[in-house]
Amino acid sequence: MPAALDVELRDLRSRLRTIPVVSLLPPDDQLFRGLIVKFCADRQMSIDETVVSYLASRIERSYAAARQAVDLLDTEALRLGRPVTRALAAELLRNA
Repeated sequence: MPAALDVELRDLRSRLRTIPVVSLLPPDDQLFRGLIVKFCADRQMSIDETVVSYLASRIERSYAAARQAVDLLDTEALRLGRPVTRALAAELLRNA
């Protein structure tokens, strides 16, 4: 929070107190599943609902974790020459 900063200058301190503060909550289930689908679409990955459900229920509920899981899935699927499936997701999450 800007207002919590220890600032010597009174003018700057008063300006920092007027800055609006917004906190971001973790995504709800619908948004989280949508993020996974979007991150997959960004990488031109074709996935089905079973993969989305599997990931959504087993990874940390954060934007960064969703992106990291999709990146890992895509990288490993390409490296192994395998399609992105629930089985591949389970393998990768088990070994992560």
